Amino acid sequence: MIKKKWFTSLVMLLILSVTLMGCSSNSGGSDSSDKGGSSDSPEKVKLSVNIWAQPHEEEIYKTIIADFEAENPHVSVDFVVTPGDDYSTRLQTLMAGNRTPDIFYLGAGDTNFYVDTNRVLDITDLANDSNVLDLDNMWESGISRYTVDERIYALPKDVGPFAYAYNKDLFDAAGVEYPSSTEPYTWDEYIEVAKKLTLDKSGKHPDEAGFNNKEIAQFGAGFWWLEPAVYSNGGHWLNEDATEIIIDEPEFIEALQYVADLRLVHNVVPSQEQESSTNSYQRWLNGTSAMFPMGPWDQAAFWELDFDYDLMPWPASPNTGESRTWLGSLGFAVSAQTKHPQEAFDLAAYLTVDEDAQRNLMNRGAQVPNLVDMAETEYLETDFAPESKEVFLNVIKEQSQPLPHELTYDREWFDYFTQTVVDVYEGRKTAEEYVHDVKPELQRLLDNSIEKAKNARANQ
Repeated sequence: MIKKKWFTSLVMLLILSVTLMGCSSNSGGSDSSDKGGSSDSPEKVKLSVNIWAQPHEEEIYKTIIADFEAENPHVSVDFVVTPGDDYSTRLQTLMAGNRTPDIFYLGAGDTNFYVDTNRVLDITDLANDSNVLDLDNMWESGISRYTVDERIYALPKDVGPFAYAYNKDLFDAAGVEYPSSTEPYTWDEYIEVAKKLTLDKSGKHPDEAGFNNKEIAQFGAGFWWLEPAVYSNGGHWLNEDATEIIIDEPEFIEALQYVADLRLVHNVVPSQEQESSTNSYQRWLNGTSAMFPMGPWDQAAFWELDFDYDLMPWPASPNTGESRTWLGSLGFAVSAQTKHPQEAFDLAAYLTVDEDAQRNLMNRGAQVPNLVDMAETEYLETDFAPESKEVFLNVIKEQSQPLPHELTYDREWFDYFTQTVVDVYEGRKTAEEYVHDVKPELQRLLDNSIEKAKNARANQ
């Protein structure tokens, strides 16, 4: 441990005086005694934590960290919240200046890169030796995001099951029965329901004569994510070992065209132009979109809605009969350069699994608990919305996959896809035309990513 100069000087003087008296003495340069003089008190430790958070999350984490400091009085924590849009840039700046926080957020898609560049601490042994961390009572789909070659490099801050919400008031007004929380709509059923919930300014539905798709007052749904459609249809961006782009396979093409046609043919979700004027999140909040994607992080914000809502599964593909979506996550990583690995790990574990901390996060609508037993009992029994919380748990357990870019060394290839797929959404290309046009460039970028990974590992 690094000690202040005055303390080092004091220690040297004490050693000298003891030596002159002919008494033996242990060196004081690396002991763990407290500066107050008690040999049983641990040395003072200061940790830095840098994350991003919504305002309500920030307040929760301040409380949790204060509790940790109270239980560990030798530890003080410098807690910094950086806006999400600036977080990555800020973290890279700190790392470049050798000022990496002891604990920071690790995105699941960044794990391989941060491991290969020696930026995160291997915490496997600390986790296995911990008397507070029960890996068997944590979501495997969370821990696995931060595990490389059977070594653990972060603890999941959360798992983010991406479910689907619906506005009960709009369903009631349209005379449409609420969807099931366990039996998903088929793709065709979803379209028919969405049409009944879509109205232009004159009150006409998409299939009615005179419907004006440029003057839509209420949409059946907000922006539709592509991943649930592709996964549900048995498709993917990548082959099994993430070395080949496979978007030209029929399952992917069909799913992409389905999502595009929700805009282009059926008029039940906003076009790119309509999305830019008023985004789907705002439409959901103001009650002019009947269905919308939702994660647990939205719970607290949605308690302020002026309408009732609940959860439903994502629509199931007619080819597989399955409903699939993606599962997000963030991890608490410990810096490989930390001077206090044990204390940093202890704080990361506290933020991850302490029962009171998890209960605080749960009751304030920030996340599904990381503790499986708490999620399957207390969380399901809470009386706050949404009512059908089991939809979140079903996604975690059996209805999800990681986002595509989380399977590769970097996301440059996927960013290129998201930038260019608008050609399909805006009707300039069919899904089939697009995938054949873009596949060579995606494969080139993926090959570059694979080569970067090889070079990084060779230089370790």
